[in-house]
Amino acid sequence: MTAKYKRVMIIDDNQLDIYITNKLVTNNYLAEEVLEYTSAEEALEYLIGNKDQPENLPNLIFLDIYMPRMDGFEFIDKINELDGIIKDHCTICVVSSTVSHYDIHKVKIEKGIPLFTSKPITKDFITSLIE
Repeated sequence: MTAKYKRVMIIDDNQLDIYITNKLVTNNYLAEEVLEYTSAEEALEYLIGNKDQPENLPNLIFLDIYMPRMDGFEFIDKINELDGIIKDHCTICVVSSTVSHYDIHKVKIEKGIPLFTSKPITKDFITSLIE
């Protein structure tokens, strides 16, 4: 079976959440390759380093909101400041354990990120991204 995307990136400071998301992505053919980052700064460096090679960029980024040093909100702000190729090529899906209506509003309305799901990611959510 052919995967929907060439490459997906997971940015989360929790290794267990990365593992679960990776397994769901690969086992359900969402992506051929999964890039894993426990640091938003390192993920941002990868994106900037590959901005001139769009074939290396992820099609979809699963982004945790709450992480040390650079959180998901700051990461989104940095992406929005970058060259259009990264914004145009990479769709962000915010993944969070938060149930705060303020945070959900901030992600969807203020930051303009329409894809949001709660942790842990479910097979049904992955399936919805494929369809």
